[in-house]
Amino acid sequence: MSPELLLQKFGYLAVFVGTFLEGETILVMGGFFAERRYLALPLVIVTAFGGSYVGHVCWFWLGRTQGVRLLDRFPRLKKHFGKGVRLFERYGAPAIFITQWLYGLRITCAVIIGISKISTIKFLLYEALTCMVWAIVIGTAGFYFGRAVERVLGRAAHIEKYGLLLLAVIGVSLWAYHRWKDRREEQAPEV
Repeated sequence: MSPELLLQKFGYLAVFVGTFLEGETILVMGGFFAERRYLALPLVIVTAFGGSYVGHVCWFWLGRTQGVRLLDRFPRLKKHFGKGVRLFERYGAPAIFITQWLYGLRITCAVIIGISKISTIKFLLYEALTCMVWAIVIGTAGFYFGRAVERVLGRAAHIEKYGLLLLAVIGVSLWAYHRWKDRREEQAPEV
């Protein structure tokens, strides 16, 4: 079901669930629907804030309570997540703020922050501020620029398959490179 149909049928509930899961698209469409007077922009923003905040707190809590156990179960992830944990511990609040704007990585980042030694209170406060700013900016952008975004996305739809193919090639190439690099590190003689 498309974001448009979700919003027409479920309104604010669709905004909440969509932003709980990652939702720029649903939030932009929520802003666009508010511009069309199907929804109210302040309620779209409050709902998006609530959905994204609750979502990130859940993923953070998963990382805090189960993260280490999960990494012990999947040792190959441990090395990569370890870099993320060190990054969040080093940069703290600015790193929390930036993760809200990383589409497709928010859930992973919230889990990593949960694994890190960042205090729960600090995370909850900075995440609330971050989610509020994000909901206002993206919801308002959808309100004012929804038509333009819709036109651009409509024009880009015909090249979507080429973009997906390019992403697949890049993804496989990066995987192959890291696999090659890991094998080379394993074979290197220790000094």
